[in-house]
Amino acid sequence: MHSPSTLPSIPIVTDLAALPGDHLQSVTLCCPSCEGLGGSAYDSLVLLPIHDANERLLSELRKGVLSESQVFAGVFALDPFRRHVDILKALETAGCHRVVNFPSVTAIDGEMRASLEDFGYGVTAEMNLLRTAIAKGFSTLAVVDSFGMAQEAVAIGVSGLIAARHANDAMLAEFSELAHETSLGLFRLPDAVGGT
Repeated sequence: MHSPSTLPSIPIVTDLAALPGDHLQSVTLCCPSCEGLGGSAYDSLVLLPIHDANERLLSELRKGVLSESQVFAGVFALDPFRRHVDILKALETAGCHRVVNFPSVTAIDGEMRASLEDFGYGVTAEMNLLRTAIAKGFSTLAVVDSFGMAQEAVAIGVSGLIAARHANDAMLAEFSELAHETSLGLFRLPDAVGGT
């Protein structure tokens, strides 16, 4: 079983040019919209409608990404302006073949989360993004916050799981068991952007 302190965190980069060469083979999440979001609330703040998360991602990837690198593009699955297939096509054109559902609704809970789910802007949309990406040959990571979500992600063929920051020890134990069925295993979101 993993505890939050022993589980490896996945680094989040906002600028691919600043990525050190030795990190190119490390599993890394690229999310330009996290730029400037210091502190521990970045995973919630990045969901706010103050930017076009996917356009920022695509703009960054147009600068070039090594296809051999382990950089996973953080795709906002709830984008009201772009279809998943169009985002994935743009990623493919940019040479990126790795996707993660981040920013993710896993940062939200309670009534707001229930409302998003009711309107189709929740876990179902994120799983649909990952399912479509896998069908198109992308390698995927899934940010998860429940056993059911993790189980579905593994069933559709994700390469690894990323535990949401609020995952407790019991959840991590469940995720860890499921992650054994993936090629990359289990990670956690870091406490802060640029942190571990």
